[in-house]
Amino acid sequence: MRKHTSWIRSRVGLAAEVGDERGKANRIIQGDRVEATVFGITPHDEGGRRMTRNWWMISLLAVLVLLATIGKAQCQSFTQWAISVTASSEYGSGDWSAQQMLGEPDVYPNYGDYGRAWAPSSRNNGLQWADLGFAEAVYVESVDIYETFNAGATVKVELLDTTGRWHLLWDSTGGSAGGSARVFSVKNGIVTVPCQRVRITLDTDSVSGWNEIDAVSITGSRNSPWPQTLGQSDIVVQWASAAKASSQYRVDRWTPEHMTGVPDVYPKYGDYDRAWTAAYSDGGEEWVELFYDEAVHVQRIDVYETYNPGAIVKAEIIDETGRAHVIWEGTAQTAPQESRILYIENTKVNVPARQVRLVLRTDQVPGFNEIDAVCLIGTRTFAQESRLRSPVEQLASIILRLGRAVKRGRDERLADSAFLQELEDILRELSNISSSTV
Repeated sequence: MRKHTSWIRSRVGLAAEVGDERGKANRIIQGDRVEATVFGITPHDEGGRRMTRNWWMISLLAVLVLLATIGKAQCQSFTQWAISVTASSEYGSGDWSAQQMLGEPDVYPNYGDYGRAWAPSSRNNGLQWADLGFAEAVYVESVDIYETFNAGATVKVELLDTTGRWHLLWDSTGGSAGGSARVFSVKNGIVTVPCQRVRITLDTDSVSGWNEIDAVSITGSRNSPWPQTLGQSDIVVQWASAAKASSQYRVDRWTPEHMTGVPDVYPKYGDYDRAWTAAYSDGGEEWVELFYDEAVHVQRIDVYETYNPGAIVKAEIIDETGRAHVIWEGTAQTAPQESRILYIENTKVNVPARQVRLVLRTDQVPGFNEIDAVCLIGTRTFAQESRLRSPVEQLASIILRLGRAVKRGRDERLADSAFLQELEDILRELSNISSSTV
């Protein structure tokens, strides 16, 4: 198989070329403002052998690259590293100072007590915080915290908007996340205004020893990915108020009721009786249902898996008439032995719902598969997004979701790593083009 490198070159003017079977580039679009040349992958080489990769996906992405150059696709996300910082305390003025969190990681993926990461002045010393600033206010998509020693002490993440108002993005209880470095990623489905600062709170009593952070980044876009009519007050974040399941391990521990409310176990990993698990390990199909106080148009479901994650294969929302709607399906696959949040985004169903059903295949992931909590994020009103946003903004939003899908495919090992890397390369080129056209 002969494969052309997928790339795009843009400048003032518009033109596009796509390679044919013999590798010749054919001009297909030409204009006055932007020039773009695209070389794609052909389904057959000169010898007629079929390519064994998902060529149609690459072709689709190449088209998206071309379309995204039409206009200023400012909704494309980009990552920033902290440029300023203050902290409640620091171990030293050089090594282990708060300044060590600025810029890209210096320690990660290494694990240990390194002076190039921040550590509070004392270990096991209650609540400590770090306040980090970034060069540009953006609509935040995620906050990534690089924890490189005694991870798991982060208990709260807040965003500061351009008006000086703080917004709670995430909070929970601390607990050891294991003896390795990790990137603790907090996704944003709540805050719909531009933000430029992040405050991270640690409970240093929750994880024994020095709790060290190497770097913090935010990923977001300049233009809002939210519908224009969607206000901050319209977002509703709910924890389950009731739950039931196909089975449970005991009547007093590991019950469905342990999935209600905020997480009790996360970010700790292990067989804790404050999470739900089925009656038997490796028993086959099981299900859980979660109930919430207010019906909303569901945007996302966050599932806190705290022991043997990866068994969830389907997510449904049940509307007010009792009808079930599938919003996501996948395959069960053993994940790394650490607690995680499974983010399930709803891009299919727009009916109000206050009930969630999750299906697990416990025979596909060995051991007891435990769920600590399930968070439902939605809006009180459904915005007609297609009528309120330009085609370029809609396209940028699609590309954002595609980027998240690629990341999830890599994190959960759902596809060949070389294929995912190729998709990431195309998305990265698209991001660079988008930034250059602003």
